[in-house]
Amino acid sequence: MSIIAKIKQSVEQATGLTFYYDTPQTLNVRLERATFPCAMLHIVSSGALEDVNGILRERLTIEVLFATNSHLDFDGIDVEEQELDAMKRHAFRWILALHRSHDLRVVSENGTNRYYATDDAIVSAYGVNLTLEEVEGVTLCDYPVGV
Repeated sequence: MSIIAKIKQSVEQATGLTFYYDTPQTLNVRLERATFPCAMLHIVSSGALEDVNGILRERLTIEVLFATNSHLDFDGIDVEEQELDAMKRHAFRWILALHRSHDLRVVSENGTNRYYATDDAIVSAYGVNLTLEEVEGVTLCDYPVGV
């Protein structure tokens, strides 16, 4: 299973939310018909490789957004209290579940962001920036000799 599939599975299992993974432009279009609240991640273009004693693991720094539909005439305090606080609870539920995961390890919790009515779909989102790596690594023993 790819690291993105592991992230998707971990978000959906921990929160019960639908997880979307695509380019920012495609997500903007998909959000017009999305089920809210939801979680989303923009296509990852780069990552890192962790090599510890010949065991290789993929490592990604990502920002997962937990989003809900918002109103165009929003009041900042109302959005914070009624929408973003609920999205923050979904994000924290996922992070706490990651600490018990057998597939992904939290390397670092890097920060959070808030987004207000940023897309055509008029969503408010709470973003969490994490560095994650796969728990299970790959070694030379996983490949036949000569490959």
